[in-house]
This record gives sequence, C-alpha cells and structure tokens, in this order.
Amino acid sequence: MKFSKNKLKEELLRESKVLGIQLGAAELLADRVVTEVEKWAKKRTMITEADLNRVVAREVKKYNVDLAYVYQNRGKII
Repeated sequence: MKFSKNKLKEELLRESKVLGIQLGAAELLADRVVTEVEKWAKKRTMITEADLNRVVAREVKKYNVDLAYVYQNRGKII
C-alpha cells in the first residue's frame, strides 16, 4: 500500500465532520496526525492498511478518542 498524506487528511476531515468536530479543530488534528504518520511511513518500504489504521488511531487518540475508535475499528462490523 502506498501512503498518501492528502488522502489521509481528507479521510480524517470527513470522519471528523461526521463526528461533529469543528472544522478548525479537525484541520489542526488532521495536520498533526498526518505529519506523525508520514514520519512513521517513511521508515517502511511496505505498509498494510491495518498497520496504517493502527498508527492513525494511536496518533488520533492523543486528540480525540471517538475519532480514534473509528480508526481502530475500521473494516470491522461494529
């Protein structure tokens, strides 16, 4: 899987909107998370979607536990 910071930011903003997170806060959160995930991804030659979701959830949890829950359970029936 190829990491795309733009795609991740769009996903974070979309999910934040669904959860009712204000746009300014969502953009700040997305920028910080994308920066950290990009650092993590650059160290790897290959990543899986599950790896990516786990790392995104870990970083998002620092700012919003509800959004982190969405990423922790992505692809699962909840």
